[in-house]
Amino acid sequence: MPDERASGMILFRDQPTGRLYLVIKSRIGGHWGFPKGRLEPGEDAIEAARREVAEEVGIRHPRVDPGFVDGLAYRFVRNHEVVSKTVTLYLASADEPGAVGGDEVEAMEWLPLPDAVNRLTHPEQRAVLLRAEAYLQSARREG
Repeated sequence: MPDERASGMILFRDQPTGRLYLVIKSRIGGHWGFPKGRLEPGEDAIEAARREVAEEVGIRHPRVDPGFVDGLAYRFVRNHEVVSKTVTLYLASADEPGAVGGDEVEAMEWLPLPDAVNRLTHPEQRAVLLRAEAYLQSARREG
């Protein structure tokens, strides 16, 4: 069984009306998730996450919060072969609105937490988003 490593970002923007999270719709499979992708040779997880965010949604200057890193692990079938994938997700704020880029993303939306949670296709990603929001709420209380 091949192993695959990927990374991405949970991007948010604090607006006067509340916090918004970025979710994207993949052209392949049509699922909603976060900007992410496979690590290229020689890249570490944060470099890959920054590259993927720039390529997929055009955000070039995300501000990564070093206090929150989470991940996913799952299996799927590609070309009749089971792939074991681990994904590292970083939390980052973004001032840039971004735009759909490349050929992997069909759509993107900035949504308030309840709508973002409902839009995400996979329950594991919903759980990570809720942990990110809890972290941000805790950091706000402490700061």
